[in-house]
Amino acid sequence: MAGLPKKYAKMGFKKGWKAYKKTRSVKITTKRSRTMAKKSYRRKSSTSIFGKLNSPLMGAAGVVAYESFISPMIPLQGTAKDMLELVGGLYLSKKQGFIGATGKSLVTINAYQLVSGLVGNKLVGLLNKDATSSYNYI
Repeated sequence: MAGLPKKYAKMGFKKGWKAYKKTRSVKITTKRSRTMAKKSYRRKSSTSIFGKLNSPLMGAAGVVAYESFISPMIPLQGTAKDMLELVGGLYLSKKQGFIGATGKSLVTINAYQLVSGLVGNKLVGLLNKDATSSYNYI
């Protein structure tokens, strides 16, 4: 092994060897290729025949099926049944697809029935005195 060069010997033994080793060490730098997955942005296209009417139509079909098969099994009537269906519709409306569309339609229909039952008779009475007997709450 060669001795310490004069340039570094002037610094002193300890400092000189330290400085000499720094210049002699070869720094190996490797370039790591980082591959990051690119987020793809896609436009949501409605490929159905009905376009934006698809969700309300699915919801309406779901409510028809619900009213035909499940609703007759509920032992409640009137406002209590409307409230129960409204809460069930709120729960289902958070789901995706056919079930979510059915839930949203149930919320709309039962909210209408509740509000029309509470306010409907009074509004019809204000507009026409004879029409109060012809209004029926479903």
